[in-house]
Amino acid sequence: MRAPRVQPRVSLVLPALVALPAVATAAGGGEGHASAGPLLFALAMLVVAAKAGGLLAERWGQPPVLGELLAGIGLGNLLPLVAACCGVPALRAEPAILFLAEIGVLILLFDVGLEADLRALARAGTSSALVAVIGLVVPTLLGWGAAAWLMPERSALVHVFVGATLSATSVGITARVLKDLGATQRRESQIVLGAAVLDDILGLVVLAVVGGLVTAAAAGGAGLSALDVLGILLRAAMFLGVTVGLGHYVSGPLIRFAGATGHPETMLAIGLALCFTLAATAEVIGLAGIVGAFAAGLMLDPWGEGVRSRAEGATLAELLHPLSALFVPLFFVLMGIQVHLESFASAGVLALAAVLTVCALVGKLASGAGVVARGVDRLAVGIGMVPRGEVGLIFAGIGTSLRLDGAPLLSGEIFSAVVLMVLVTTVVTPVGLKWALGRAG
Repeated sequence: MRAPRVQPRVSLVLPALVALPAVATAAGGGEGHASAGPLLFALAMLVVAAKAGGLLAERWGQPPVLGELLAGIGLGNLLPLVAACCGVPALRAEPAILFLAEIGVLILLFDVGLEADLRALARAGTSSALVAVIGLVVPTLLGWGAAAWLMPERSALVHVFVGATLSATSVGITARVLKDLGATQRRESQIVLGAAVLDDILGLVVLAVVGGLVTAAAAGGAGLSALDVLGILLRAAMFLGVTVGLGHYVSGPLIRFAGATGHPETMLAIGLALCFTLAATAEVIGLAGIVGAFAAGLMLDPWGEGVRSRAEGATLAELLHPLSALFVPLFFVLMGIQVHLESFASAGVLALAAVLTVCALVGKLASGAGVVARGVDRLAVGIGMVPRGEVGLIFAGIGTSLRLDGAPLLSGEIFSAVVLMVLVTTVVTPVGLKWALGRAG
């Protein structure tokens, strides 16, 4: 008979792990040099929290990003206690951790660019294009108006950026829900997926415009002139167009070179180098780094067919997966850490979150009016455009990194309200889509 398996006592193991940094600091004396031990332990804690949150969310039938965000919120509001007992650095402002999270965002947008199929966007037709445009314009205007109404003392740039955070649609979450429902081949699903990808591209352009205006205002006090907006819009469009155009001439030789080396990881190194280079280039010309990362993915694989250096080898997206599994959840956990639960005790924050959530829902549901094809359920299309997910969090995170008059563009209270909006729109979408598609069927 097989011996019984001994299970570790979690109640004893976890406190021992938490106490490790404090024990190491005491043993080493903590003098004479700066120890990386607490920072490494903090990184380990974030990685474990991200994975645990993602797995639990999947178990409950929710997107992993939701669990990662909630894990960060829980961890963030325990940080003072954790820091006091084991010397963990203040993660909300730790440059090394924030830089790793920034790498995660770039890898995520690079991966999205690799999976985007420009031909599919062209085939999506008039309905997808109209749904995407309405789903971008209406939520942006509603969010802009809501922010101006509830926060009249804030700068007009803050109002515009809050509206921009409502423009996003998470194509990843919508695609996952449709796949789980076995409805990816339905006409509603095809319209939603095409519109969501186009909506993301348009959203990146909007983000580039608003980010450029904030940077210009911070540097020289420039106003919201139409000429500034047009200049940044043309710059973003030209950047995306030039990079995709160069891809027709550059991607082939790069792929052949990677195959000639005989090492599959060469393709990964080339892809990451291109991702980081174009992200840096985008920032130099006044655009957000994520625009460059997305453009790098389109440059290497504009048709979403899967870049591989050898016919029998793994695709670049598959080679990228281990890195994205580590760095991308780290970003979402850190976004959750930025949320202060005590801010929700303020009636103003809750009111802002409630109004933004209503604007987010109404704005995307209105996009269903763009469907011109017959026999398509417009309500199902509108619901499919609702989730903000990781894209909304990326927009909000950039808002906290932009500075205006020496302070973050999005304050902690506004950021918390936007995160609550993202949570609600992400949670309601699977339930709403299941009901809408079932009713249509």
